[in-house]
Amino acid sequence: MIRLGSILFVIAFFSFLSCKEKELPDCPDEVKENEVKINLLSKYQDEVIDFSTIYTTPEGYRIRFEKINVIGTNFTGDENYNIAQSGVYKFDVDPLTWYRGVADYLSINSISGNIGVPPEENHRDPAARPLSDPLNIMNTGDMHWGWDPGYIFLMIEGRADTTSTGEGALNSVFLYHVGMNDLLRTFEVNDLNWEQQSTYLHETTIIIDMEKVFDNIHYVDIKEEPTSHTDPGEEPLSTKIIENFVSALRPKL
Repeated sequence: MIRLGSILFVIAFFSFLSCKEKELPDCPDEVKENEVKINLLSKYQDEVIDFSTIYTTPEGYRIRFEKINVIGTNFTGDENYNIAQSGVYKFDVDPLTWYRGVADYLSINSISGNIGVPPEENHRDPAARPLSDPLNIMNTGDMHWGWDPGYIFLMIEGRADTTSTGEGALNSVFLYHVGMNDLLRTFEVNDLNWEQQSTYLHETTIIIDMEKVFDNIHYVDIKEEPTSHTDPGEEPLSTKIIENFVSALRPKL
């Protein structure tokens, strides 16, 4: 014999489905969680970067960017509020989004974290991570060297004309692949500005001033210091790049 409670449950369930299909005003609300979207906006001399645009450096070099990739980990808000374990920014995939997920923007007036992956995570098998994990190999792709060296924390690539006249072809390559445990660096960006995009979504934007990646705490001459894969002997150049990168982060006003 079918219990009365079971009958009432079935009736209520199909009534809910019918209600949702017809979008009646007295339909029960779906349970939703607040999300945040943290953007990374790449600029050069206050101009939003486009991979088809050629920029001129203070030295007179003509350059064009071809890759800007960044791994961030341990994103934390106010009073150690946990935002996310990791976020991967790839300009050619999405030139804005660094991280999107469930969090309360009211607890994130400032954000801190790492550029790079901490040692205890850096040498885990990236293919064994859940597909939803930004550090899964399907999401990081070429940002991983292998089990021993681990992830590439920061990738900047492009082409340049470093001739004295500044009228040559973009025949020179600049390429900086920064990784290894010793080059993990922390960052902090304060006074974030949040914009409401929908009822449940707020977003904030962090500016990365790419000109300062080459001339900030340290000076990097693209002509004289064009490449580093963080191989032995190349660590000093990789250090300059990642420390300049951290210092070039600022909130969008």
